[in-house]
Amino acid sequence: MSINIQYGSSGYQGEIMKNSYLDDCTYNSLKGVAVILLYILHFFASSNLWLPEYYLSKFLYFEKYLQHSANLCVAVFAFLTGYGFWFSSDKSFFHALKKVGRVLRVYWLIFIFFFVFAVISGIYPNFMLKKIILVFFGFSNEILCGDIMPFYWYVPFYITTLFLLTIANSFLIKYENIFRDFFYVAVFPLIIFSLVGNIFKTVSCLQRFFVDLDLWFPCAGVGFITARYSLFERLDSYLSPVINKDRKTIETVTASIVFISIIMYGMYSYPGMIYRINSSFFMPFVFNMSTFYILFFVYAIIKLLLLINFSFIKMVLITLGTNSLYMWLLNGIFFNVFKGYTQPLLIFPDFAILILIWGLWICFVLTQFFKLIDKKMTDAFFFFKHAGK
Repeated sequence: MSINIQYGSSGYQGEIMKNSYLDDCTYNSLKGVAVILLYILHFFASSNLWLPEYYLSKFLYFEKYLQHSANLCVAVFAFLTGYGFWFSSDKSFFHALKKVGRVLRVYWLIFIFFFVFAVISGIYPNFMLKKIILVFFGFSNEILCGDIMPFYWYVPFYITTLFLLTIANSFLIKYENIFRDFFYVAVFPLIIFSLVGNIFKTVSCLQRFFVDLDLWFPCAGVGFITARYSLFERLDSYLSPVINKDRKTIETVTASIVFISIIMYGMYSYPGMIYRINSSFFMPFVFNMSTFYILFFVYAIIKLLLLINFSFIKMVLITLGTNSLYMWLLNGIFFNVFKGYTQPLLIFPDFAILILIWGLWICFVLTQFFKLIDKKMTDAFFFFKHAGK
């Protein structure tokens, strides 16, 4: 069965081969779960993104427990980038450029719309060309985070991850050794990022870029290894003998929930560590515990998704997953220069679960608007291209 991937930050479309562990519905549902976690993180566990008058005091309880746990959404997206890369039928640099182009096209469309609207409305009257160019390519510093495109750091991260996986695959493909592969795609890159990041330590946006690679690229590497060495299938073979066939459903649900709870508690209590080398050539290593958790976290979610029989829940998750690129980018409207207008709109329902649903709905409606613009622009491009021949 083939998988049509329109991953929020990877740009894969219809490239998962039939021997993948995941089918189309499960893959997109996974992305849908990651989108929901992303919105929970930004809505309820990131008080620094909110204006003080709109951040409800009741959210502080969520922030305490979810600030690190909900960050697993990023780990899931990174994992799926690596997983999807392995099953891509074309792993060339040219093909990677095409996928990057699809992501950048949407990113630039939303960026230009937000920027032009902000300038015309007078919300953002003063700007520096240097800052705009940085944000245009997904780079930012602390000043820019609250301006036009907050937390869009994933754009340069994704581009770099895709090209690094392309390079790694070219020399790892000849031999199979899971431990060697783990070293090259999850450990060795940390050394390189630390070394290069130290060179640019005075450039805040570049240092942030290498810290992000340090944190999340290993999760993409784990996804790559999971796909190459069929680790999901191996987990099935290890666990199936210990599961009672007569109680398979209840035991699977119980085990999955326990796994997810332990992992989220682990992220809450010990999200990572910083290791400093006694050398001026390296910046501190920032090791993210998601690297160890992510395989089992995704596996447990998959098992739960396969047991969901409610068509409405499946439809919601698949819809969010297939639109995850837009949903990722557009939730920034609540935290950029428009937040003085959009945050009171977001908290209008007052209850956390209703705020989450309301925010997802607003961004989904905006998604349809931008997808329509994208389609019209693409159709116009091909019209004039053929008309010129």
